[in-house]
Amino acid sequence: MKNHFIRYLFLVAIFCFSICHLSFADEFQSLENGTEYNIDTLQEVGFSPRIGDIIKMRLKKFSSDGTMIFNTDDLGHPDGVEMTIGDNFMKGDIMEVFLKMKPGETATAYIPVWVADQNETEKNNDKRYKYIISLISFKTQEALHLEQELLLQKLKKEQKSLFDQISHRLYPEYKCTYQKDGLYILKKDTKTVKKRQKIKSKQSVSVHYILKLLPDYTELDNSYKRNSPYTFQVDNDEAIKGWDLALMQLKKGDHAILLIPSWLAYGFTGSGGDIPPNTPLYFEIEVEK
Repeated sequence: MKNHFIRYLFLVAIFCFSICHLSFADEFQSLENGTEYNIDTLQEVGFSPRIGDIIKMRLKKFSSDGTMIFNTDDLGHPDGVEMTIGDNFMKGDIMEVFLKMKPGETATAYIPVWVADQNETEKNNDKRYKYIISLISFKTQEALHLEQELLLQKLKKEQKSLFDQISHRLYPEYKCTYQKDGLYILKKDTKTVKKRQKIKSKQSVSVHYILKLLPDYTELDNSYKRNSPYTFQVDNDEAIKGWDLALMQLKKGDHAILLIPSWLAYGFTGSGGDIPPNTPLYFEIEVEK
């Protein structure tokens, strides 16, 4: 009989805990500036991200009349997108809600329009945006740097092998005249022209180019078709790093092929939807005289 009584107390305790847990899950919490949020799916274990961490999340944003304004799934990453939690958000912003969550949790938040848009002139506007968010995972900056370093070592081996194959398959008149930091410069004419000096840092140049994505040689851009060369100042953060390094090894009037590794191009992030992360680039260029 004693064992039955103990079992009864245990079941009552579990029931009470469940009721309290559900009550808490259904209760909206308040933040500064009028934001209210509710963590719909609570996780018993785990830690919350901190400012500076990189979160992987999903987010849907709705206007006050229920119209969807934004959905991260539309970005082509249905498994979640990554972003860094900076320290420049306004109190009550959706970023503050993420700081309250653990991986695996979902939440609903109602945020005043002026807070979400960071526009204090709209303080008298009592409309709110509705957010439905999920925190999938997060990592610290230290963990990200270690992950990227390991990936970079792998990419360096793979892209060097690819560039070696390309340089050996090209027409015999092309020779590799420069190879450093993963960058390859291939030229037809390797003879020195005394009258022309190498392009210098901060010098202005105009360059015609054909851009292809490796390893498939998919043509992405062609300035000849537009009849519009790219004019810029070398080594002045106006072009990718691979171009700056390459142009300072060339002279006006040169034709060359540039094999640019991803870390000297658009790196771990890529460029919009056109250039995926960690993509090496193939350029045929002509530096105007």
